[in-house]
Amino acid sequence: MNELKSIALLIRAEFQLDLKKPAVLASAFLQMSTMALLAFLSQPSINPKIWSSLFWIILLFCTLQAISKNFLGVHRARWIYFNQLSSVQSILWSKMVYGWISMIVLTCANLLLFGFFMGFPIAHPGVYFTNLILVAAGIGSVFILIGAIATKANQAGFLAPVLSLPVILPLILVGMQASNKTLNPVLVSSVYKDIALVGALDFLIVVLCGILFQPLWKE
Repeated sequence: MNELKSIALLIRAEFQLDLKKPAVLASAFLQMSTMALLAFLSQPSINPKIWSSLFWIILLFCTLQAISKNFLGVHRARWIYFNQLSSVQSILWSKMVYGWISMIVLTCANLLLFGFFMGFPIAHPGVYFTNLILVAAGIGSVFILIGAIATKANQAGFLAPVLSLPVILPLILVGMQASNKTLNPVLVSSVYKDIALVGALDFLIVVLCGILFQPLWKE
C-alpha cells in the first residue's frame, strides 16, 4: 500500500512539473498540428494506407523529446534526492505510468488532428484503438528506458533518439501492419495475432526496464 502511495505521489510530482514547464509538451502538440496541416495541404484526398503511415511517422518523431524528457531533465543531484525519498521500483513505475499516460494523450491528440484535417479512414475502430493504445504504451516505455540510459552519458539529448529508433522499429512495424488491416472493410483475422505480438513486445520491454533500471539507477 505504501508502494502504491509513493508511486501516486511521484506521478503527481511529474504532473506538477509539467504544469510549471509546459514548453516541451506544447512543442509536441505544435509539431503534430503543423505536420498534420502540411500533410493535408500537400494531399487533401489521401490514401488510407498513406494516412496510417504518416500518422505513425509524425507521432514517433513529435513525441520522442516530450516523453524521454522524464529522465533527460533529471540531473545527478536530483537522482540522489529521489533515491532517498523512495525505492527504485516506485521511481521506475511512476516514470513508466506517467510516460504511458503522456504517450496515450499525445497519440489521441495526433489522431484527432489527423481526423480533423483528413478524416478517419478506420473501418474497425475497436480493434484499431486497442492496437493504438498498446503501441503507444510500448513506445512510451522505450522512451523512458532509453532516456534513463542516455542521462548517464554525455550528450543525452543526442543519444536518446539514436538509441530509441532501433528498439522501437519492430514495435512500429507490427503496429503499422495491424493498423493497415483495420482500414479494410473486411477485418482480417491475422490482425489479432499482430495485436497479441504488440502486447508481447510491450511485456518484454517492461520486463527489460525492470531488469536494467535498478543497476542503472544505483550506479
